[in-house]
Amino acid sequence: DDLFGIGKGADISWKGLLDMASCTECGRCQSQCPAWHTEKPLSPKLLIMAMRDHALTKAQSDKPLVGEVISPDVLWSCTTCGACVNECPVDIEHIDHIVNMRRFQVLVESEFPTELGGTFRNLEKAGNPWGANRMDRNAWIAECDFPIQVIHGALPDDVEYLFWVGCAGAFEERGKKTTKAVAELLHMAGVKFGVLGARETCTGDPARRAGNEFLYQILSRENIETFKEVYSNYKGVKKVVVTCPHCFTTIGRDYRQQGFELKMVHHSQLLNQLIKEGRLKASPHKAGTQVTFHDPCYLGRHNQIYMPPRELLESTGAQLVEMPRNQDRSFCCGAGGGRMWQEEKLGTQINLTRVDEAIATGAEQIAVGCPFCRVMISDGVAGRQSEKEVLDVAQVLLNAIKA
Repeated sequence: DDLFGIGKGADISWKGLLDMASCTECGRCQSQCPAWHTEKPLSPKLLIMAMRDHALTKAQSDKPLVGEVISPDVLWSCTTCGACVNECPVDIEHIDHIVNMRRFQVLVESEFPTELGGTFRNLEKAGNPWGANRMDRNAWIAECDFPIQVIHGALPDDVEYLFWVGCAGAFEERGKKTTKAVAELLHMAGVKFGVLGARETCTGDPARRAGNEFLYQILSRENIETFKEVYSNYKGVKKVVVTCPHCFTTIGRDYRQQGFELKMVHHSQLLNQLIKEGRLKASPHKAGTQVTFHDPCYLGRHNQIYMPPRELLESTGAQLVEMPRNQDRSFCCGAGGGRMWQEEKLGTQINLTRVDEAIATGAEQIAVGCPFCRVMISDGVAGRQSEKEVLDVAQVLLNAIKA
């Protein structure tokens, strides 16, 4: 495209104009928006209406959309959770329009939240949003007391799964616990897997959702070249297991736009399958422990994966207690769309709202299936000075097996 996102009314595509003209102003999108529910200025409904009014009256105008029609606070409040798109009766793609406006702000205007500047630099220099040393991607392996195969060249045919660890899984302390739990469970089940270690770089999800399409293209192409090298002579189905729904979506869906396709499997799906096959067996030692599960937006609404993590939890003998907002109407943790690396200065905190719902269930544990959700929910529990334990579904299963 010659166009870097949407800067003015004339930049809006025919699909965008169709979306805006189709809006019935029913407000269902607004009723589910986590930003709107936490007193932020973003209303998906009002955003689409404002863009429509601008496009229909000043289609050729050079009047900028952001700053004149849409305030920056509105634009950067979005977590790209997909609640608005999921709820819309006429299939308006609110997120696409928001991300397109972000692209223009980042690539043309260089106007974006200051915290994202550091995130973008870390992605450019270190290949991860934390700026950690790329060579430390293997550090978690030393903490495991069982062998883990690091793939240096092409993937051997006897390796069934490539385990994509991801940035959070390699560098963030809570994410590393999930990574080690998944690796141990796969080892217990006799699943042959390998990891790429330092050959991994960020999938580009934070860059793309925050509007830095140029940086996303660089990161994605680097990973696609690595994947091509890894699978150059592989005869089986190219299966990749991930713990991060953001990696799951970006590699599985976004990379497909660039003509590269892999079979993506979320760790909750694979572990649930191994339980059903009898290769993993949980001991109902703590049967009856009440657990509530927080649906990650990028696993649930974006990929329609709801039952595997729940079935996995129930297989441990735990009693699942649902929050009022669950599955396709789950409430966001607040980390998506690049929000993980920005301070939440407007309204109340999304993660605290979600944690309040979890605490109200009375469950002893809060289970998650995403490293971003793990950070946000854990921080929210600490913020509420609660004793609730926050664990990834893989940790819940491992604890039940070892009990």
